[in-house]
Amino acid sequence: MLDAIYALITLSILASYFYFLFFKKALHGRDPELNKIANSIMLNRASKEWWLWITAPVERYFLRKQIQPATLGWAAIAFSLLACVGYSFGWFVLAGYSVLLAGSCDMFDGRLARKQHLTSLPGAFLDSNLDRWTESLWYLGLLNYYTHTPLFYIVFIAFVSSFMVSYAKGRAEGLGIHAKVGVMQRTERIVWLGAASVLSPLFSRLTNYLVPVSTTFLASLAITIIAGMTSYTYYERYKTIIDDLNKRQNQT
Repeated sequence: MLDAIYALITLSILASYFYFLFFKKALHGRDPELNKIANSIMLNRASKEWWLWITAPVERYFLRKQIQPATLGWAAIAFSLLACVGYSFGWFVLAGYSVLLAGSCDMFDGRLARKQHLTSLPGAFLDSNLDRWTESLWYLGLLNYYTHTPLFYIVFIAFVSSFMVSYAKGRAEGLGIHAKVGVMQRTERIVWLGAASVLSPLFSRLTNYLVPVSTTFLASLAITIIAGMTSYTYYERYKTIIDDLNKRQNQT
């Protein structure tokens, strides 16, 4: 019964994605806020627009009820705790959906703050802190699951690299440098980890007709890619900052 529900929900979401991709092309460039976010080869613009499209009723509900942005930030922590438990016990589908929900709460809180004119420096500081906690909880669950396996070290690399990417951005802003470059930023990490975790059992069933793989194979592959590309993103930001600082020094 649970397998049937899982397959139905997952296939419905995939169907809505391809419907949007091929039949709603007029909406692919609708959201002006996405123009401020650098495009990445790891996550295209249409995918971001699709998620905004299917979650638009939820956003309108939050605006109508005047939900406070901070409430959604704490909701993201709750979903991340659920993801941590899910990964720890090998419940990757539950964990994957929890990661995506936590990421959606993170998206909504910023959008609500801007639309309700509630943006503030304390709010931005709190949001940044909650983001670090949410991501830490995901990786804690993965570290628990992959203990005593080679993937443990790959998850650790992904964990440290994710924090270094955020640190580089924060340090750059303190130096007055724009360093939001990178192929695997926070949004990309959320989507790759969450989607791969959700789709991993379905992928396993489909490929088992040809090559037997574990139900966590796709998630493990995604985590490996996240570790590599996040490390590269840190290098990109580090190089951007160093080049800018060297340029300033040469001008003095």
